[in-house]
Amino acid sequence: MVVSQFFSSPLRTLKNKARGSTRTTHDCSSSDDDTSTPSRPAALTTGTCLCCGSKVGFPPTVSCFKCTICDTINDLRPVQRTEKTCAEGTGSGGSAVAPPLTLERLKAGVQAYRRHPEKQGLLEAMLRESFGCWELLNFSFVVGNEINVDEVHAAYKIILALPPVFIRAMMAGVEQILRRPG
Repeated sequence: MVVSQFFSSPLRTLKNKARGSTRTTHDCSSSDDDTSTPSRPAALTTGTCLCCGSKVGFPPTVSCFKCTICDTINDLRPVQRTEKTCAEGTGSGGSAVAPPLTLERLKAGVQAYRRHPEKQGLLEAMLRESFGCWELLNFSFVVGNEINVDEVHAAYKIILALPPVFIRAMMAGVEQILRRPG
């Protein structure tokens, strides 16, 4: 099977000159002994990026696609969570998911870190997961059906008083949401 090349490679030209050959491109009209046909690519579905509005092609079997222009990951079938599954820490299909962030949970994580500084990774992971999932944030600091703004303010005050590594973990989580809208 002969593969045609649209552009000749400068490195191939140098290699061929070193071998004594002057031919740099393949002849598309010649045939090889291999008579197999190349496999056809699967039909692509076209979607629009939620961030930049670009048209992007993707296989119809995927649940998300990454925009080739802005690198945003676009979910085609978002996971729906309810207040009950968030409170229980379970996702769709019974998979384990971090529970929503509460002021008590944050204080407990900070106290555990201060008692055992070697476990800083646990607090970092909690902040990254909590701030990196919009479903968790929607159910964080909720009392009844409303967000307790005083608890949110107290939580940010606690986080901003921590060493910079924890603030970076929170910001990395927020960046995940910004890169994966909807």
